Amino acid sequence: MTAQSAMTSETQSVEAFDILVVGAGFTGIYQLHRLRQLGFSVRLLEAGADLGGIWYWNCYPGARVDTHVPMYEFSSEDLWRDWTWTERFPAWDELRRYFRYVDQKLDLSRDIRFNTRVEAAEFDEGKQQWTVRSQDGCALQARFLVLCTGFAAKPYVPALKGLDRFKGAKHHTAWWPQNGLDLTAKRVGVIGTGASGVQVVQEAAAMAAELTVFQRTPILALAMQQRALDEATQVEMKRDYPARFARRRESFGGFDFHASGKSALEVSPEERLAIYEAS
Repeated sequence: MTAQSAMTSETQSVEAFDILVVGAGFTGIYQLHRLRQLGFSVRLLEAGADLGGIWYWNCYPGARVDTHVPMYEFSSEDLWRDWTWTERFPAWDELRRYFRYVDQKLDLSRDIRFNTRVEAAEFDEGKQQWTVRSQDGCALQARFLVLCTGFAAKPYVPALKGLDRFKGAKHHTAWWPQNGLDLTAKRVGVIGTGASGVQVVQEAAAMAAELTVFQRTPILALAMQQRALDEATQVEMKRDYPARFARRRESFGGFDFHASGKSALEVSPEERLAIYEAS
């Protein structure tokens, strides 16, 4: 086989679409759904084995969203009408169930290639076409490429001196084992007190024999004001969903409220505490 015929054979075997979407979190699956509605041929590429984006990877102890229901869900009535949450701030496993529900309602998986991590994308100016390659050797082509990879697609690992010589088990919250870890009666060290660190610490403290937290900068962590939600409560809440989703579209950060614009240090301790307690 000549080099030219090999190239022709490779080109013929490459699947082509109007649009390729990368990432199966909220943004990616909405893009898939909306672009299909508009009549485009679309394929979504996802590194994980299931839908959810960050909520496929985030399965460490205590992992849950810190945005309250219903702000952290799709605003389509076709999706929220029949879905009932169990908590005001859902945990990772409930969020996974929600994504599976959305998949069933919108028939998403038929156009998703799971376990496909994109490693390269090249644009041909002459053909006005993208060629996208994954780690498993797959190559796909499309006129448009939509990246919905989010802010946490590349986990941060600090350059800690001696980390490579640590003899114990090392784990990262972004790469937590899907089958979980048993921390019971273990000596556990947690490095960092960002959102993930705070959540892990609360759970690990209840089961580890010894827990040490390594913190560079103190974090402000307010009480979550968590509460259980039953169906009757949500039937009442859903009366206000359209108005709340409308406010979300107009607010900074996609919440159903507007920030005051003040620093917490500009008000009295009493006023500050009252605001924190009301959150």
